[in-house]
Amino acid sequence: MKKLLAVVIFICGLCSGAHAQEAADSAAFADADWTVEELGKGAVAKYAQMSMFGAVQSICVIKYPASRYETKLIYSPGEDADITSRLAEDAGADFAMNASYFNVKTHYSTVYCKVGGEVLYSMTNPREAYRVNGIIGLKDRKGRKITIEACDTSDYSATTGKWYSAIAAGPVLMKDGDMVVPRGTDNSSQFHDKRHPRSVMGIDEDGWVYLVVIDGRSAGNAAGTTIYETACICRLLGMSDAINLDGGGSSVLWTEDTGVLSHPSDNKIFDHEGERVVPSIIAVF
Repeated sequence: MKKLLAVVIFICGLCSGAHAQEAADSAAFADADWTVEELGKGAVAKYAQMSMFGAVQSICVIKYPASRYETKLIYSPGEDADITSRLAEDAGADFAMNASYFNVKTHYSTVYCKVGGEVLYSMTNPREAYRVNGIIGLKDRKGRKITIEACDTSDYSATTGKWYSAIAAGPVLMKDGDMVVPRGTDNSSQFHDKRHPRSVMGIDEDGWVYLVVIDGRSAGNAAGTTIYETACICRLLGMSDAINLDGGGSSVLWTEDTGVLSHPSDNKIFDHEGERVVPSIIAVF
């Protein structure tokens, strides 16, 4: 009986400790000293460093009204691939973020990709199955009808239908206001449960779109987050639906006004210079 009581007390202690940490993280996020840049037409860029999840986090956010901007998927594979900021500048975008997974040697997508009604990459590589379980859809030509859906990787046509553009990604982090984070397995724990830079796209019920980069791989400046911690930040930002994009050294958030807002980690220096060449970006005009 004493052993049973001890176990119950121990479990309750863990639960209360988790709730206390969650409350502390929420308070740290709410009280952070955010630097805010107005981008026009209601859009804002925000940046802050704060202590969350027992470490220093560096978070960059762009929030914009879908109805007042055009959102496009730009795919420039192979020799046409470039760093996010240059792809965005060449396209004349107002702001942009790196998109989904790709082969770092060939710079071709490893996930389903459709642009302007044309399917450019028809499948998702089976090697991506441990993390790719969703898709971003830009349903109309101007990208004002945005959806984030869970998707069967074996039949994208059944989901995308007449969508104008789409790209597979994952894991899905939020759906209809609820966190839906998958747990890592023995084969995927490095991706799911270790802290890395992360890129996220999300939407809310009021028609706002969120582009988020959580910096990482810089001790004392930016710890990065696990997939679960990334979803927690999405919830705190107020997203109803959200999906994880390519992260690590690919994570970049850029605006025409500020330049690179995030701290890309590919150069292993906490500055704004360490961008990686990528084949796909989410660009906003």
